[in-house]
Amino acid sequence: MIRTTKLTGISLLVLLLSGCSEVNDFKPVAGMDAMDIYANACSNCHGEGGDGKFGILLKIAGTDEEADEIVDKVLNGGHIMPAFPNINKQQAESIAAYLKAL
Repeated sequence: MIRTTKLTGISLLVLLLSGCSEVNDFKPVAGMDAMDIYANACSNCHGEGGDGKFGILLKIAGTDEEADEIVDKVLNGGHIMPAFPNINKQQAESIAAYLKAL
């Protein structure tokens, strides 16, 4: 019974995170501000206000990460974080500032 519960939990977690890895092809339009970029590129995994999926999973609001670490993750990806090659460094810096202000 416990093994079945663990397997179900792991399967559910994999399913929830399946859209949040590898490279993302999102391309912001010219003049798009950080809030709009976040809403279109990040909120699917990190939630509308950075609170994560279901309140805790992939929470980014209130992060202790430095802005340069956030920029690096946006540009290059992370453990399950996809890389966003179509977001330039200036846009990534504005996203980092937006996240730090949440």
